[in-house]
Amino acid sequence: MAKTAHRVRVGRREVELTNLDKPLWPESGITKADYIHYIHTVAHLLLPQLEGRPLTVTRYPDGVGAPGFYQKDCPDYAPEWIETYAVTSPETGKVTRYIVPREPADLIWLANQAAIEFHPWMSRAASPGRPDYCVIDLDPAEGATFDDVKQVAGAVREVLEHLGLAGFPKLSGATGIHVYVPLQPKYSYAASRALAGYIARVIARALPDKATDERRVKHRGPRVYVDHLQNLPGKTIVAAFSARPLPGAPVSAPFDWAELESLDDPSRFTLNDLDALLARPSFFHRLERSRQDIGPLLSRLELSEF
Repeated sequence: MAKTAHRVRVGRREVELTNLDKPLWPESGITKADYIHYIHTVAHLLLPQLEGRPLTVTRYPDGVGAPGFYQKDCPDYAPEWIETYAVTSPETGKVTRYIVPREPADLIWLANQAAIEFHPWMSRAASPGRPDYCVIDLDPAEGATFDDVKQVAGAVREVLEHLGLAGFPKLSGATGIHVYVPLQPKYSYAASRALAGYIARVIARALPDKATDERRVKHRGPRVYVDHLQNLPGKTIVAAFSARPLPGAPVSAPFDWAELESLDDPSRFTLNDLDALLARPSFFHRLERSRQDIGPLLSRLELSEF
């Protein structure tokens, strides 16, 4: 049976939309049309995080109840106006053409491909080895609660303030909290990772019953894993305002530190909470205005960039 297609104008582009009545979150009654409407509405919040950055997406063409897959390589059938960034694997020689979003039409085309999660690099294609933020990922192990996550997040904030750094939190939309630390893009991923690793060690020592920086899952216990190892070239964290492929259609949503104590669920915001999401802190616009030079701090803490 042929796909039912509609062509819509998005800015200066024409985008073909197909199978708009397909359920993407069947238990919530959310269709592809609903999801595309959401992406169109939040594009002004989502695009600043993605623009100019190589992008990985997770796609669920048969809805989130069916298996999905990660997609890094831009498909051959993508519109010719989609920009890409080629990366050659030093091990295999395989070339991966990452999509580099530039405009809302790119996001609408991806939404029509049932791209549910948007995972941008922490650096831009123009300077791939120089991240402009690092992320501290607070991931509760089995037995840890969201109250534990909040306690650890509060400790992260205190450590950042002690170091003279600003951090911007968001709910993961799944089980944890992500704290972004904006950086001037003049240091390597190794420097970013060294800073995040230092913070993780301080937190793990200060809250040994609640937090751990242990890489091995079996040794973490019922604690919150303070993960700094996402700060590697090509590693990613799901973008703010990106949906998650979970029941209820949760969304990764930014929040202010003043809200931390009142939060009760890392997946409390969903695609059905559009007005509430639009009222959330601007997040990435604030990151852009808060780029921090960590060079003096790296020297003071004797953390190597290399």
